[in-house]
Amino acid sequence: MTHVGKQVYTLFGNNTLRFGNVVEEKMESDGGPEWKFVRVDWVDDGAFEQDRQRVIQFRGYDKYSDWYRIDRIKVFEPSTIINTIKKLK
Repeated sequence: MTHVGKQVYTLFGNNTLRFGNVVEEKMESDGGPEWKFVRVDWVDDGAFEQDRQRVIQFRGYDKYSDWYRIDRIKVFEPSTIINTIKKLK
């Protein structure tokens, strides 16, 4: 099953939700089991990008990857989440 085109989210830091669309996927193994990795086009991702630049500035390298192991992201249906949030009082 492909994840390309699916809407996904993940948590960055303690409480920042990142939302995006999967644009590419690949299978990869580091000698153990093979995992699916996806590349995501994140939207309104300023907090993450600011942190990424700060890390590069202080450490001299980018500790983040643009590829996410499939178990580190969650696929979701935006309209379902929006409808649930609207029910909050």
